[in-house]
Amino acid sequence: MKNNGLRACACVIIAALMPLTCRADWYAASEAAQKQDFARAFALYREIAELGHAEAQENIAVMYINGEGVKRDNVLGYAWAAIALENGGGEAAKGIVTQLEPHLNPAARARIAEVQAQFGKSALEERLLPQITAASVNPTYCKMRSVANPDNFFPSEAKRQGISGTVLVEVTVAHDGRARTARVWYSLPANLFDEAGRQVAFASTYEPPKENGVAVACTVRFKVRFAVGAGMGAATREQEEMIAEVRKKAEAGDPSSQLTYAFLLEMGPAMNDQVPVTNWTLKAAQAGISAAQYLIGLQALSSGPEKNQAKGRVWLQMAADAGLANAQAALAFHLLRTNSREDFGKAQELLEKAAASGHPEGKFRLAALLAAGPDASRRDPKRGLELLAQVKEEVDSDPIFFEIRAAAKAMMGEYAEAQLDQKQALQKARKLGWDLTDSQARLASYADSKPWTGNFFVY
Repeated sequence: MKNNGLRACACVIIAALMPLTCRADWYAASEAAQKQDFARAFALYREIAELGHAEAQENIAVMYINGEGVKRDNVLGYAWAAIALENGGGEAAKGIVTQLEPHLNPAARARIAEVQAQFGKSALEERLLPQITAASVNPTYCKMRSVANPDNFFPSEAKRQGISGTVLVEVTVAHDGRARTARVWYSLPANLFDEAGRQVAFASTYEPPKENGVAVACTVRFKVRFAVGAGMGAATREQEEMIAEVRKKAEAGDPSSQLTYAFLLEMGPAMNDQVPVTNWTLKAAQAGISAAQYLIGLQALSSGPEKNQAKGRVWLQMAADAGLANAQAALAFHLLRTNSREDFGKAQELLEKAAASGHPEGKFRLAALLAAGPDASRRDPKRGLELLAQVKEEVDSDPIFFEIRAAAKAMMGEYAEAQLDQKQALQKARKLGWDLTDSQARLASYADSKPWTGNFFVY
C-alpha cells in the first residue's frame, strides 16, 4: 500500500460517516471567528465547550472577558477559564484566572460554582463522558465460542487481486449463542470486506451470559482479518511517516486528524501507542465531529453498565440530530431492543429519517415496524414491502428479511405467500443454528390465517 493509502482509506470511512449538514463543530466555530462573526462563533464554541472541549472553553472565556459576541462578564470568563484549565487549557486561561482571582467576592464565587457544577470536569464525567476500558468494550460475560474461518467468506475479487483487509464488526447475540445482527463499524479497505465480515459474524458461535440460570442476549465487538500471505503486518517506513504526520496534527488539536488517527490505531498496521483509541475518538467527538460522536455512542452502548448506556444514547442523539443516518439507525435499534411502546414511536421517527437518506439498515428496520409494529396507526405493510425490495441485495441473506416480508404479507391477508416466506426464513435460520421456536410460532399463526405483531429485534 502506498504512502497515502491508509490515510485515503481512513478519509473514505470518515467521509461516509459524516452527514451533509452538521451542528456546531470546531471548524465552523473557527471559521466564524476568523470572519469576526463573533456572535456565531461564540454560540458554536459554547456548544462544544459544553461537551468538554478545552480550547473552546478557553475561547469563550476570552470572549466573555472581551465582550466579543456576548455581553462582557468577567465572572463567567473566569468560570470557563477555570474549567478549561481542568482540561489542559493554555496560557489565555491561566492569565484570566490569575488576573481575576484576587478580585472575586462571595457572590462571584457562587456564580462560578454554579457553572462548574454544570460543566466542570467532574460534572461531565458524571453526566456525559463514558468510562470505556478494554474490559468494558467487550465484557467478559459475552464470549466468543468459535470464530468462523474468514477464508470461507473471502471476497473472490479481493483474493484475485491479492488484497488483505480488516473489518470491525459489532454483533448482537441471542440467547441461543448465535448472531442476530452484525453491524460493521468500519473496514480497511473501505467497504470491500463488509459483507464478508458480517457473514463471518453470523457463522461464528458465542457464549451469552446467564441471568437466574437463563441465557440472555449480549453484544460483542471484534475484528475479522482477511489475509493474503503475510497480510497486514508492521507498518512500512512510508506508512510510519504518514501516521506520524496524522498524529502530529491530532496532538495539535485538529479534530479530523484525531478521528483519522484513532481509525489508524484501530485498523491499520501494527502500531505502538500509549493513548487508547477511545481517547482520540472522544477528543474528536467533543470537537463536534458527528462521526466521532456516533462511534463514542456505539462504544458506550456496548460497554455494559447502564450508566454508560445512558451516556451513549446522548452521544448517538447528538450525531442523529446532526443528520448522521448511521447514528439514527443505531439509536433506533437500541430503542427497539428496549421493547417499550413509547420507544417504538421514537425509533420509527429516527428510522424514517435514516430511510429518507437511503440508509439500508434504516429501510430494513423501518420495514419491520411498518409490517408488524405494535402501533396499528403507524403500520403500512405495503410500504414495508417496498422498502424491503429496495434493500434486498444487502440483507436477503438474513432470515429476518423473510420474517418481515412474511409478516407484511400476512398483515395484508396474503397468508399463503406469508407461509412461503416464513418457511424460507426457517430454512435460513436452521442453517445458522438459530432457536426456531418464535419463527415456528409465526408460521403456525399464518397457517391459521392470523397476522403477527411484535418486535423482531428482541431476542
